[in-house]
Amino acid sequence: MTTTSNPLTEMTAEIGFDSSGEVRPNESFRETTLPGFKQALTARRSIRVFDGDPVPEAVMQDCLRDAILAPSSSNLQPYELYWVRDPEKRAAVAVACLGQPAAMTAGDLVVIVARGDLWDVNRHKLLDAMTKHGTKPLTDALDDYYNRLVPWLRKTDALGVRNLMRRVLLAYRGRTEPMVRGPVNRGDHRVWAHTQSSLAAQTLMLSLSAHGYESCPIGGYDSVRIRRALDLPRPAEVTMVISAGRGKPEGLYGRRLRLPDGDLIKEV
Repeated sequence: MTTTSNPLTEMTAEIGFDSSGEVRPNESFRETTLPGFKQALTARRSIRVFDGDPVPEAVMQDCLRDAILAPSSSNLQPYELYWVRDPEKRAAVAVACLGQPAAMTAGDLVVIVARGDLWDVNRHKLLDAMTKHGTKPLTDALDDYYNRLVPWLRKTDALGVRNLMRRVLLAYRGRTEPMVRGPVNRGDHRVWAHTQSSLAAQTLMLSLSAHGYESCPIGGYDSVRIRRALDLPRPAEVTMVISAGRGKPEGLYGRRLRLPDGDLIKEV
């Protein structure tokens, strides 16, 4: 499967990246960043009625750029964010959201689309960037990871032969050592792509909140009609629709209600 025993552990030693110039969390964040984050986090609510005014263009662009900073498996970023600005398409998407007030009254709509089919296209883009257009060689571990392991895990075929091969090999190797157990079917690939796009969606909503705007993740929609409205290719799948804007007082349907911590947070 790979030329190295475990590229996931060997990459860290071989990359040799100097992170001294990178902004990373530190103790000062508790004073400088945490209060604002907590405010943006707790203020983010699912708003169902907006005043209809669009989010300023520069703000929306900044929020979308924040969204693509979300973590992504192997950095493959298998999603697309459709900021629906065309009036006809926007109206069609709102209707496809079953006419929900959150969609009909929103200042802006963003359709989060999972693109698991683009994993190889994006892989090549990453390789081009990491090798500076082919002028800089990859380390052995990075080369093994992106040119052998990632394709082995992600490639599939119409008859599912690759999936069957993965299922057998992963199960066999998993008998004697820790081993990923998927993907082994088309559903696994779909879940993977939707997971990545969901991370971007959550980051978008938190960014909107930090910018002083409200949002609502819409999961009830006619995916076929949205695909038609946006002319999405067949492999693309809608993950959710995000409505954004200034919420009206009546747009908050009730107080925040969450299950007890003990029901959701487990210490083992």
